[in-house]
Amino acid sequence: MTRTITTLGLAAALVASSVLVPTGTSHADPAAAESCLDGMVAGAIASGMRMRASDVTSAGPQEAVTYRLTLYKGLSYVLLGCADGGEGLDLDMKLYDKDGNIVSADKSPDHQPFVDVSPPETGEYQLQVLVYKTEAAKTDFAVAIAYVD
Repeated sequence: MTRTITTLGLAAALVASSVLVPTGTSHADPAAAESCLDGMVAGAIASGMRMRASDVTSAGPQEAVTYRLTLYKGLSYVLLGCADGGEGLDLDMKLYDKDGNIVSADKSPDHQPFVDVSPPETGEYQLQVLVYKTEAAKTDFAVAIAYVD
């Protein structure tokens, strides 16, 4: 699993960097993000799923981390995410196929997104995790891939 960090909305970022100064404190708490994900993983395992990979990283407001991963036809996946909490925190996930089409997405306004997918073909996909809303300068989050055959 390879990750790449990108910033969304270049024009908005330029305006924000020249006019706004983040008022939130750093929210980096990787242990809290990992602990949150552990509960979700335990639920997936209890339902008969297996774990394939996990990662913990951080990003700022409107910043996305993209993971490249190979998914296999015939398996069902749940891609799990969990941020370190914080008031008003919103973490979103989108899964794209090799052509850049959205295969599945979770844009619910919470800090525990998940995406279900049964790939129509074996291949490389991209999972984008976006810190959509936070009052902190940085937010830690953890992601994991669960699957069942």
